[in-house]
Amino acid sequence: MKETRIEVTVLMPVFNSELYLRNSISSILNQSFTNFELIIINDGSTDESDNIIRSFNDSRINYVNNPSNKGIVAVLNEGLNLSNGKYIARMDADDIATPHRLKIQLQFLKANPEYKLCGTYALKMNEYGEKSSKIRPPKQYANIKVSQLFKNSFIHPSVMADASIIKSFGYKEEYKYAEDYFLFSEIIMHHKAINIADIGLYYRVHNESISATRISEMSLSERKTMQYLLSFLFDEVTEKRLIIHHSLLRPEQNDGVSIDQIEQHLLAIKQANQSKNIYVKNVLEKRLQKEWFNALIRSSENNKLLKFTSSNLFSLRFFNLKQFIKLYSN
Repeated sequence: MKETRIEVTVLMPVFNSELYLRNSISSILNQSFTNFELIIINDGSTDESDNIIRSFNDSRINYVNNPSNKGIVAVLNEGLNLSNGKYIARMDADDIATPHRLKIQLQFLKANPEYKLCGTYALKMNEYGEKSSKIRPPKQYANIKVSQLFKNSFIHPSVMADASIIKSFGYKEEYKYAEDYFLFSEIIMHHKAINIADIGLYYRVHNESISATRISEMSLSERKTMQYLLSFLFDEVTEKRLIIHHSLLRPEQNDGVSIDQIEQHLLAIKQANQSKNIYVKNVLEKRLQKEWFNALIRSSENNKLLKFTSSNLFSLRFFNLKQFIKLYSN
């Protein structure tokens, strides 16, 4: 009898995840779609993670127990190399997948082979499992592509991707702490992608502080990713342009950027796209107006409403009453 090929590999890195690991693994093993392998890579955990993983008796689990910690990028690439599925789904050891997540994503990718990356919406969950607000990343490809220029448009543990595509790019150590942002940026600049408007994940949000070192490395990786994305628009991406652009995502880290510099940068993006046609014009210009609005709201400028509406970034068709009230009251 011919052996059925595994359709999906679920890749789950683990590091000191004893508090939530059992529920996370169970949520994958109890999926309505069953033709998958679950690769669990325990990256040198010092808690009870190893014992919890070994307590499961399911032939779909492929368990790798690393004796020492290699780091998330190395582990993710290790999982890609071990995978056998036509599609690869990510899962984190503290989140919970909804019962039909794999089925919904697989059905979409098989029915729409031009799409190579598929994420979902998520519902935030705290350390006690209490659920709160929805996370709604942009859905359609044109919106995702524009949004990615300013921030990551995917919830990493919600994604499923064509295995051959994600393996061809891989995760890169030099983009540590934003490795998913760069990987997804590479994919969407060459292939179509979507976020399905369905809750595929209960996404756990911790109150753990991030070290200053990690914040610094993450910011550096974000800037390098933005440099890659801006290079599709500009022949040269200067360090100054990068600082201005990154300030739109992390204004608290870029205090020296003026509102006039932001306006000129956003106008330069608009003009560059008019000649290079990288992004859908109205989608990009709507987002540029939103970024201009947010920058003004954060600023100490006087007459914000006048400055907003007098800019060449402004279009009446993208303006709404809430923006008017907020600008007027500021």
